[in-house]
Amino acid sequence: MMRKRRRMPLRFFFCARHIRGLATSLSASLLVLGTVFPAHAIDGSIYTGDYADPLHPFCERHIAVSPDRMTFRYSGTAVGPKNDVVLRGCSEEEQRIYGSRKGAFDGTILDGGRRITAGDGVHEGRWEPAGSKLGKQKYGDVDGIRWDDGNKWVRLDNPQDVLSFPNTYEPETSLVDAGIKWIFCAYVAFSLLAGAKEFSKRFQKWSDSK
Repeated sequence: MMRKRRRMPLRFFFCARHIRGLATSLSASLLVLGTVFPAHAIDGSIYTGDYADPLHPFCERHIAVSPDRMTFRYSGTAVGPKNDVVLRGCSEEEQRIYGSRKGAFDGTILDGGRRITAGDGVHEGRWEPAGSKLGKQKYGDVDGIRWDDGNKWVRLDNPQDVLSFPNTYEPETSLVDAGIKWIFCAYVAFSLLAGAKEFSKRFQKWSDSK
């Protein structure tokens, strides 16, 4: 005799359909959240501040982020004609020779605050916090904006510090670098001491032979 197949209760199919619907809704919600709040997102207002530009010493660089933290306004100073390819600073002498001007532009903050762009193909960069030390790029030990061309705007504690940067900038020295320098100095000192001692012995022998 053939055994009759047991029919699954209707409530089983209802529960399975309900669970499948919840899983679909949850996946869609996670996808939306991942788009709105990407992984490792940072607060876009972090870009607000005053900066020093190593390629243009003494020139002002200011960024003000909008309340929605999605856009920003840049303002600053420069010398010479606009779009000049020559890298000039804003020292008193350069201002006297080439003239001084002010500039401004608007930009957008992307990727959950991780990137910043003016949409001009030039000012494209990312926030680089102190301690990043990416490769051998300079100013990795201070907060600032690392542009795609490698230059980094260093955020200042006070706007007037732009007049002393980079003369007052002191790069952070790691323990390894400090140890290597100490060993080198000790080696040089020991070598000089040994050389002086050997010279003293030879001089003494020369004096005794007379």
